[in-house]
Amino acid sequence: MKKILLPLICATLSFTACEDELDIEQKGVIAVKDFYNTDEDAQNAANNLYQSFILNIAGNEGIDGALPVLFNEPGDDMLAAGNMYGDNDFGAQINEFRMDTQNEVVKNAYWGLYGVIYDTNLIMEYVKPDTDVKKRVVAEARALRAWCHMMLAIGWNCPPLVDHILTPDTKPSNYGNNDEASHKELLMWCVAEAEAAAADLPERENPSDKVGASKVTKGFAQTVAGKAALFAGDYARAKENLKKVISSNKYELVPTERWADLFHVSGDLCEEMIFQANCLNNSNIGDWENKIQRTCWMWIQFWNWRTDKLASKPSFIGPDGWGGHAIRADFAERMLANDGDSPRRKATFLTGDEFLYEMAWNGLGGEEGSAKLTRAEKETSDQIGIKNESGLYGVAGYFANKFVARAEDNEMGWYGFRNLTIFRYAEVLLMYAETCAQTNDNDGLQYLQAIQKRAGSAHISTALTMDEVKAEKSYEMWLEGCRFADQVRWGETESLANNGKNIPSTYDAFFTKGETKHRLYVETSNPNKDNPTGFVKGNHEYFPFPFAATSINPNLKQNPGY
Repeated sequence: MKKILLPLICATLSFTACEDELDIEQKGVIAVKDFYNTDEDAQNAANNLYQSFILNIAGNEGIDGALPVLFNEPGDDMLAAGNMYGDNDFGAQINEFRMDTQNEVVKNAYWGLYGVIYDTNLIMEYVKPDTDVKKRVVAEARALRAWCHMMLAIGWNCPPLVDHILTPDTKPSNYGNNDEASHKELLMWCVAEAEAAAADLPERENPSDKVGASKVTKGFAQTVAGKAALFAGDYARAKENLKKVISSNKYELVPTERWADLFHVSGDLCEEMIFQANCLNNSNIGDWENKIQRTCWMWIQFWNWRTDKLASKPSFIGPDGWGGHAIRADFAERMLANDGDSPRRKATFLTGDEFLYEMAWNGLGGEEGSAKLTRAEKETSDQIGIKNESGLYGVAGYFANKFVARAEDNEMGWYGFRNLTIFRYAEVLLMYAETCAQTNDNDGLQYLQAIQKRAGSAHISTALTMDEVKAEKSYEMWLEGCRFADQVRWGETESLANNGKNIPSTYDAFFTKGETKHRLYVETSNPNKDNPTGFVKGNHEYFPFPFAATSINPNLKQNPGY
């Protein structure tokens, strides 16, 4: 036995000696216990949190942020377009309700929100709020964590509540009993968290305070609390929080002539913005990292028109795009009847006639050249219109304009540094008007009318009703991530049943049929005829949990229909 033990003892001593030699203090690294202690540490942690927000929410994997695509595509007001069927399929799957658990937009949006939550929890666990700076930093993290959970609840019903740093072996389950009561309870948790955070957050200084629109303030937290309460059906509490934002006088609607600027660089951090992910061009880091990590990467390509299919390029557009979205004809016609030729309507979409004859085309010499030509001359020009014989797939005779990038938005090739808007004041006014309509309080009518008058709309409400609020919100907030979620909570999803059927394409008879004058016409196709499409009640109210999450977490119960 001694002959056996001696080598074992020597080997053990030898291994221990080597282990001691390898136990070298790592240089240039601060242990967690030694960080988060000073005001400077806390502020650095907050700076990292905002960077995380840009990476996970605004920049997020190759498109204009997964979250805007995910929450806009399923509504009854837009179409997933592109070059042809199969192009932009990650968006079309969502728009047509044929998405599955492997959809990249769903995955990126879901992981992005939890990525931000992780960084908020780092601050919440390690920063002791014993100074004014630390209290503010903790409150900023708390408000952003509430916003993330609110978006998760709106999108996935009862996702896991993660209010602390999880250990690697933790497998969190759905919140509560994974039912309607639990869904509302999770939203009300968001309300309470946002309200608590608001107590330690400063106000935006005034409507011209740009810094105050680029960080979490009291107004942001109160907006989160108001929206979460609205979605939970607690109209009194929602109204209370939203009215605080209004009464603060820190936000204003931009004037009518600047409405279109809200969706471009010239509108960033303006008086109407409550909170934006501030995407800046940082020349101190590498070109590729700057584009990917600090921008709404590829948003210009995704949202811009496919100008390669046109006879020449429209003068107002920046780089060419993929034509990833279009406006639904029935929605465009409703808005046209409501707004008429209002500045808001024209900044939202163009009619076929406006597209052909009121827009400046580079082939005609741009603004100056287009202005010199008569209507009759334009009608027979081969420098305008849709030249490609395959037409514009997914376009229904109206031309989305709201998020089409201008030249000003193009700061670095195809990579735009336009900020991602999380909340603007118009949404607060419309949510407040809804809470008033739900509680028989006429106070909301003045704010509903303010939105309509600012838009230059032909319709001004004379009474505060839910129908008036719903219609106005659909027009004002088109493509701002509101419509589908509103339809679900209102139980008004009938208009989604045919999503994915009768897909339109717009053609120009001047080029396709050899007619002597431009004439746009629409034809439909059914490329999904062998695939089930359209919204199914009980199945599609919420997005699927991504396979990347359920495959490693057996405790996460999948939503119905997936």
